[in-house]
Amino acid sequence: MELFFYLTEIMIYFCIVIFDSSWIKYLGVIICFFYTFYMQKGYFVLFIIIIADYFLLFTDLYSIGILLFIIVQCMYHRMIDHNIFFYLPLCLMLYPSLYSLSICYALLSFFNLINAYRRKHWLFITLILLAICDIGIVIQFLFKMNISFIWWFYLPSQVYYTKIVSFNKDEK
Repeated sequence: MELFFYLTEIMIYFCIVIFDSSWIKYLGVIICFFYTFYMQKGYFVLFIIIIADYFLLFTDLYSIGILLFIIVQCMYHRMIDHNIFFYLPLCLMLYPSLYSLSICYALLSFFNLINAYRRKHWLFITLILLAICDIGIVIQFLFKMNISFIWWFYLPSQVYYTKIVSFNKDEK
């Protein structure tokens, strides 16, 4: 099953690089979800991610997608550290605009990245790949251009998360 998962994700990755199809991108994350569901570990995070990706890929409801990714960052934080100050940027959600939600998400991502690095946590690689993807999203948004490399990092972040969480005895 593991080999089938990796071969499928590699084929999807090359299809993303060649075709840049939203449905192929979405399929890659859905397969990660089903694999973690099969392994019965870490699937709830990926469930939230596939819902967020749906809103970001197929609708104009970007605020909902970002809000769901904020929830994912909170779930990542619980895996890394239980520091209560992490949740301080959630105050930005009192004014729920696309910009305040984006800043909140960026701050939470940054805090998670720093904490994962300090603790040498297994989630660090996933967070680095997501950070590269997020930088591409910011560039895309600011300069109103399509940047295809975003998914070159995003899908590997999800595959890495799936791989590690599926074999980590401590995570459920």
